[in-house]
Amino acid sequence: MKYNELISLWEYAFQMLCEKDTALFDTDVQERAIAGRLAIYLQYGYDQHFEKDACIDLEYNRDGTGIKRPHRGDDAGWIAPDILLHVRKTDNNIFYCEVKKKSTKENEDSVRVMDALKERKYQYGVNLYYIRPEGAKLTIYTREEINSRVFVRKENYRFNTREKSLVQIGNSNRIKL
Repeated sequence: MKYNELISLWEYAFQMLCEKDTALFDTDVQERAIAGRLAIYLQYGYDQHFEKDACIDLEYNRDGTGIKRPHRGDDAGWIAPDILLHVRKTDNNIFYCEVKKKSTKENEDSVRVMDALKERKYQYGVNLYYIRPEGAKLTIYTREEINSRVFVRKENYRFNTREKSLVQIGNSNRIKL
């Protein structure tokens, strides 16, 4: 997936969420309900007729056919990303997303997202946070290999319902993994 396709996909999902699901914000639902609706719109925007091999999954705790074990240094028994785009039972991992509705800034999920890019070789990572009726914030991480070394390019965005688009905040930077 190209970067601009990823941006367009998330813009579409946010547009649909803001147009169709304002009741989720009025009733202050949990982040899982919002992640579920986003997953529906992401799947439709990516492959509305389910013709592609890759698909959107929620809380997917498998790595190939086994249980997805935690990243090194994580004490949990297994991990399950909030939303991901991948080809099941393969290592074709396109994006990994963690969702935090109430966090006002980048949060501890960014470490999980970067670990997924490094260890499971996801192409992109998304840390989605501060989800409100007027928009949301997200950080997109892109895995890059340069001279056999792995880096992550980090870019911050906000989605504003009036503009109906993702707007980059600040400059991008590169982090060595």
